[in-house]
Amino acid sequence: RGWTELHSGGEALEREPCPIGLLGKDELVLSIQPRSVAKPFDDGGGGHSWFCQPSLLGIDPLETEDDDRVYYDFQPVFPVGSNFSQHSYRGLGVDRTNREILLLILEQTDEHYQPTWLSRDGVWRPLPLLKFPIRACYPQVALNDRRAHVLAIGDIVEPVETWRQAKFEELNKEWDYVFRRLFYAWSPDLEAVGFQPPIEIDSVDATAGYIRNLDLHIDTDDRAHVLYLKMPYQYAFMRDRWFSGEIMTVSLEYVVLEKGQVVGRKTLRQGLAEEKLSESQDLMRLHYGRFHLLPDGALGVVYSGSWSDLAGETESGLFLSRLAADGDLEETIRLSAERPLTGAFFTNTPRGGSDVGNRLDLVGAFFDGESYEMRYLGYEIKD
Repeated sequence: RGWTELHSGGEALEREPCPIGLLGKDELVLSIQPRSVAKPFDDGGGGHSWFCQPSLLGIDPLETEDDDRVYYDFQPVFPVGSNFSQHSYRGLGVDRTNREILLLILEQTDEHYQPTWLSRDGVWRPLPLLKFPIRACYPQVALNDRRAHVLAIGDIVEPVETWRQAKFEELNKEWDYVFRRLFYAWSPDLEAVGFQPPIEIDSVDATAGYIRNLDLHIDTDDRAHVLYLKMPYQYAFMRDRWFSGEIMTVSLEYVVLEKGQVVGRKTLRQGLAEEKLSESQDLMRLHYGRFHLLPDGALGVVYSGSWSDLAGETESGLFLSRLAADGDLEETIRLSAERPLTGAFFTNTPRGGSDVGNRLDLVGAFFDGESYEMRYLGYEIKD
């Protein structure tokens, strides 16, 4: 029915990400990070930042009239003295069955995560800081019966000075944060033992590469399934200078963890990441991906990519595959879409409290070469 604005936060004083979850059919929760007061000094980049008070906005999605729509504030509780700013890099996990929420906010003092947990008795319980080896951002969070899982990507300024200088000479950009080390943390029981020390799942630190964490799924045996994109070399000019002769690739990677340890890993697909797109769909440049539970309970993967057609024009596609027991992709189908999503997209995931059944719902970005537009795509998945 098109897009309808339900609420406006006024000034653009929110930073990404703003995760969303569903506690029940009439309890939608949206993470917000409203400004509480401006900092009396600049942030070193010529601009001013501000202190924030993390919150969750509750919305009744079933009301059809704005005047009747219910808004309420969950007011999560954090330790006294917690220091939060607009750079929150927050994550949200929902256990819809038990009406529990796990919210993670980056605490600015040491750039570790401050978790707070809404237990089933309706009480917020702040937890000890979750500390990764380096600043880790954009977390995926899953919560199930007080068992918690977190996937996050390292996000720091380029640590190799010669590489930083080379990128500035080529790109002429001062902004130079790298995403190369992938981390995972878990808790067997938030109330009893809290989070265990995080582990590093993968790294392309030695080759100036790029990793993008995509999704996290927890199965009925409490095993964590992880999906991410991996490029050994982020830029061709970096590859040419320090790793000459190597191929620019991008791959869709899959890892399984059990009780905090990696028990399996697989490269699901690999494509080319050169500036000139591959003319083969089999070697397409992969863009994004998410897990999706199939109607029979098997785990599937939704992913996107682009390649050149016979006329040399760019073609893009969305695909859905079943994950076989050995980790291979099988029964792949191309999802019909007039304009396939080419940027990040989100799905009706159980860790957000969504129903799955035979529905696949996607919301994400389409880029036409000049501008982005947000699109919704919906599919019925048959047995």
